[in-house]
Amino acid sequence: MKTPPNPLSGRWPRARQRGSLLLSAMLVATAVGVGLVGYLNLSRNALKLSQRTYYVNCAANLAEAGLEEAVYCYRLMDTGTSIATAWSGWTLSLSNASLTLPSFSCGPSAVGVVKVYVTGFDGTLSLPSVVAQATITPLDGSPPITKAYKVAMKKRGAYNAAIITSNALTLGSGTTVDSFNSNPTGVAGATRLAYPGNGAGAKGNLVAMAGSITLGSSTMVNGNVLLGATVTAPDQSQVNGSIIPNYVGVYPSPIFPSWNGWSGHYFVWSIPAVLPRTGDNAAADGRYYYYSLDKLEATTITAGKNVTIVALSVGSGLTLGTDASCIVWCGDITTTGNTGFTNPNWAGALQFYSLDNSLTLGHAGDTNACFYAPVATLTLNGGGATRTFTGSIIAKNVNAAAQWKFHYDESLNNVSTQVGTGWSMTKWYDLQGTAELATLSALTGGFLF
Repeated sequence: MKTPPNPLSGRWPRARQRGSLLLSAMLVATAVGVGLVGYLNLSRNALKLSQRTYYVNCAANLAEAGLEEAVYCYRLMDTGTSIATAWSGWTLSLSNASLTLPSFSCGPSAVGVVKVYVTGFDGTLSLPSVVAQATITPLDGSPPITKAYKVAMKKRGAYNAAIITSNALTLGSGTTVDSFNSNPTGVAGATRLAYPGNGAGAKGNLVAMAGSITLGSSTMVNGNVLLGATVTAPDQSQVNGSIIPNYVGVYPSPIFPSWNGWSGHYFVWSIPAVLPRTGDNAAADGRYYYYSLDKLEATTITAGKNVTIVALSVGSGLTLGTDASCIVWCGDITTTGNTGFTNPNWAGALQFYSLDNSLTLGHAGDTNACFYAPVATLTLNGGGATRTFTGSIIAKNVNAAAQWKFHYDESLNNVSTQVGTGWSMTKWYDLQGTAELATLSALTGGFLF
């Protein structure tokens, strides 16, 4: 007898097949899900990385904008704008200035804040500095990004040419103008070369801002001649460099060293034969200051000492020892004889500032010095076979007799003097690492970081 067929016997294999397919689909879906999650995480991390890279670049740009805000204020002072006006809107404290710029939108999901801190904004420091800090805070809760830059500022020296006049410049026949360089490395504190240094150069520039310029026959200028808009140019054959028209320069009056009885400041009825005097103390800046109504003549500055003298007038006989320096504030200057001033050092070691109307260098021999006399007519008529002047002259008028040899010391342009013609950036720092950044809070009274 035959057993009848079971109608369910063929369904179990098909069910098992469907279960296997379902399991495979679930595994595939799981794998795809895991892959999608990984891809989404990778994409999200890539987005975060790209966003933070963008914020880092944005912070760098904002920090630079902060530096520009401060440097612009220095530029305003260059043009004669008063300190109070140039730094209007800043918070001022002693010689420091601080400013927080309005918030910046760094895309739809971040806010940038820029703080700027300046030391020596008023020119009271020889080497002021500007620090700008930009902080970008993402709105997604991720850590903020901070970038800080620092620039060192320096006042350019006023002695940036061999001779500078605001009215008339006259050089006699057979005169030569060129340049020496006592510090070709440009490193502050470097041992200076004795003149002529590495030899004569072609940076003996002349500046005539107004009036006229007259070059005698056979006179040769080894440098450029810079002329105000109304000054007629000399013959190009007498100028080895370029003749540059429409020159505009600013040469302000120097700041007189006031006496308030501070340590290192002394009043003397007559100027001693040797300075500094035994027992006197230097001021905080390392200089000895002497004020007198006497005439400065036969005085020697001791080797290695730095002295500032305020005198009624100046004659012949000032002598500087090796590595000494002397800054003289005075009225009239008149020298005669074989030796006017003895300065075995570079020209910047001996500087004269005068607001008198007429000055005369009538001595023979060499002169290594700088003269800043913005209202004076300076006459150079000394005799002798050699009429050599090394340094720089700034005056209203300059009249030089024949056969003078003028040598400009190129290193004067890189040295801060009692009077400056403008500010420039000398160094740029990208502040990185906790060691550099940690000091900013203390230095800025907690304003930065």
